[in-house]
Amino acid sequence: MKTLFISDLDGTLLDRQAHLSEETIRILRPMIENGLWFTAATARSLSAVHLLSPLRLKLPCVQLNGVLLYDFVKRDYISSTAIDPQAANAVLSVLRSFGRMAFVYKSDRDYGIHVEFETLSNPVEEAFFEARKNQDYKSFSQVPHITAGEQDQVIYFTMVDAYERLAPICQAVQAIPGVRPTLYSDNYSDLYFLEIFCSSATKAAGMLEIKKRLGADRVVAFGDNLNDIGMLQAADVGIAVGDAAEEVKKCADLIIGASYEDGVARYLEQEWNRGGYFLEA
Repeated sequence: MKTLFISDLDGTLLDRQAHLSEETIRILRPMIENGLWFTAATARSLSAVHLLSPLRLKLPCVQLNGVLLYDFVKRDYISSTAIDPQAANAVLSVLRSFGRMAFVYKSDRDYGIHVEFETLSNPVEEAFFEARKNQDYKSFSQVPHITAGEQDQVIYFTMVDAYERLAPICQAVQAIPGVRPTLYSDNYSDLYFLEIFCSSATKAAGMLEIKKRLGADRVVAFGDNLNDIGMLQAADVGIAVGDAAEEVKKCADLIIGASYEDGVARYLEQEWNRGGYFLEA
């Protein structure tokens, strides 16, 4: 019997500075090199590739909450789930009715993932843009008017702001068939993220696709935030870190050490040393 382990990043595997701690790297990298089936499921896209590089992952990871699967060996995306153009245009109409616009992620077979935006609404969105604009694998472009035609292949919307400004937008988007909005707190500020993607794309679906591709017998998932609940519920064992949201803890099978205590890595080290879960590859 072989087990796949999959962890959320921000607030779960990463420390309070949004990095892998030296202790987590020290613990996990040798186990991965020696056959531990470990990967990540995150709302991030290519920033996750850079953050996870010290672990030398061999398995695909889930990005953009399930919209993308990224192959660390091939250094490329192996699947993406686009939003139907009619639904994407309905989302754009809702955003414009509130006088707002998101970062809009689009997929192109020739140029990979690229992101368009019209304006930056607050300092956190400015920081989001600055941190990502020079990544090697995608580009951020400011455009006068975002479109969502057949040729655009829109896969994701994301925006960050105060809860009271995003909650009404989230509620309006919920009425659009074919898309799923998720609203959750930012791990590093008092603001919230609103993310919108195809309703068939979820962390849980991405996790189960990797499980299927590997032929794994079971999956153990780690998380901390509201967008992790479905993944934890779909796993054979769902584990919340000690500093997870209370709603996440309530649905978890087990609660371990906090993210800032290297909770995931220490739990896996303990299981590895005692032989729990770990059988031959």
